[in-house]
Amino acid sequence: MSDRSEDDDGSEFYDYDSDEVINDDDSDYDHPIQTLDKGKQKSTVIDARSLSVEALQEMINGDIRRVASITGLQPPIASVLLQHFRWNEERLLEQYMESDQAVLRAAGEPQNVLAEQQVDDYDGSPPATKRARLNPRVEESIQFDCSICCSSVSLKDETFRLRCSHQFCTDCWRDYVTAEVKDEGQCFFKCMQDGCPTVVDNASIERVCPDDVFKRYQSLVQQSYVQVTSRLRFCPHAGCSETIFCPTGYSASVLTEGVPIVRCGEGHEFCFGCGDDANHRPLLCKFVQIWNKSAREDAGTSQWLRANTKDCPKCHNNIEKAGGCNRIMCRQCNHEFCWMCMQVWSVHGYSNSTCNAFVEPEPTAESNEAKQNLERWLFYFDRFTNHDLSTKLDKALLERTEERMREVQENSEMSWIEAKFMEQAVDELTKCRLTLKWSYAMAYFLAKGNDKEIFEDLQADLEKAVEQLSQMLGEEIQAETIKELRQRMIDKTVYVRHRHDIMLRDTEEGIRQSRWVWTK
Repeated sequence: MSDRSEDDDGSEFYDYDSDEVINDDDSDYDHPIQTLDKGKQKSTVIDARSLSVEALQEMINGDIRRVASITGLQPPIASVLLQHFRWNEERLLEQYMESDQAVLRAAGEPQNVLAEQQVDDYDGSPPATKRARLNPRVEESIQFDCSICCSSVSLKDETFRLRCSHQFCTDCWRDYVTAEVKDEGQCFFKCMQDGCPTVVDNASIERVCPDDVFKRYQSLVQQSYVQVTSRLRFCPHAGCSETIFCPTGYSASVLTEGVPIVRCGEGHEFCFGCGDDANHRPLLCKFVQIWNKSAREDAGTSQWLRANTKDCPKCHNNIEKAGGCNRIMCRQCNHEFCWMCMQVWSVHGYSNSTCNAFVEPEPTAESNEAKQNLERWLFYFDRFTNHDLSTKLDKALLERTEERMREVQENSEMSWIEAKFMEQAVDELTKCRLTLKWSYAMAYFLAKGNDKEIFEDLQADLEKAVEQLSQMLGEEIQAETIKELRQRMIDKTVYVRHRHDIMLRDTEEGIRQSRWVWTK
């Protein structure tokens, strides 16, 4: 692809991991939250820009105009060639300079398309020099028989002829293009004439179709453009039309040095590396795909097995309870045991007193590798889903926090700005829960060793601080204790942010230094 750095449309650049300062200067209490670790090494930041639909279309038009000016072709023809070469401008120009006629033939262009035609005169029709020169009054009276619908229409007003000189009635062209664009989802299709290789260009589509069809066509062109361009990614959040432009692209070096999180113009965060619709730091992109695949395939099965089956304590065969009685006999080895406490039935009998209290089972040498792998997966997956659920509940928590902020103002002399400490605490809590969620996925892929133990210590410290901050949000608000609660919550928010920064910084340094040892 060509270098698109010249597209300076004033779009905002986003510093995705910049240090935040909670604005508390108007407080009556001399306890503002300060920015932490100003000199610390920042987490992975990539130079990226958010593009609107209009800015993306202008980027595409810029490529088309550039190819048209270099080759001398009309912009619609240049657009066809770019799509034929999957928007690879360099390869197109290289081959065009070697043999322009070979490139035009390969793209299905008719030989009567002249490079010297004026750009502004192009209307999607064959060159004027190739048209039959008729008296306008005579041309109006001529009837044309469409070979598609077999209807007779006015040659001048109700027909359309493509560059290849194949002519049909306008209604047939409109129906054909609409079907290809809206029903088939195609933005690169050929003439209606059987066997004709000429591609229907954008100027022709705009001429014969209504606005909604042409807008859909432009959207499909934009999708094809972004899909083959490593510098571009659509925002994956539902309903968002923004596109992220990154000059460096999602190269292998970016994917191995950290997690390239970006934010679109609508404020949605996602990973530019793998396109996941979440900030999955600290886990690398290649492991996110493996984790998500395992979660989709195994989550339902694993949870059902945990809820509905148990392993025979003798042969470890998986057993599903079929009746209401707790006396179970394994069909594999005929071993009888209690479904509740797993003790041998000959000792247990019909006495509930032996299984009403939890007793940690002794580890046995017969525990097989499959069972250990399942238990290990369930351990990390349960904690992942727990934090995932907590993250989804943060929206409701924020709504409740806004109500409590009003309550704070009613029970004290605090201004609205001073009561923002609770909203800021929820924001920090949300970020930390997202990181903790993916930290359990990372821990699943880490091999045992000192580095993993240090990682789990940092994880535990952050999780403990997060739970303490979450508990503070549920405390009762009273006018006489609001000042003390505010100070404690600000202190804890600072501490949580500090632990969060340490964990992210340590994991990313480990990635850059190749310190982590992975199990896969």
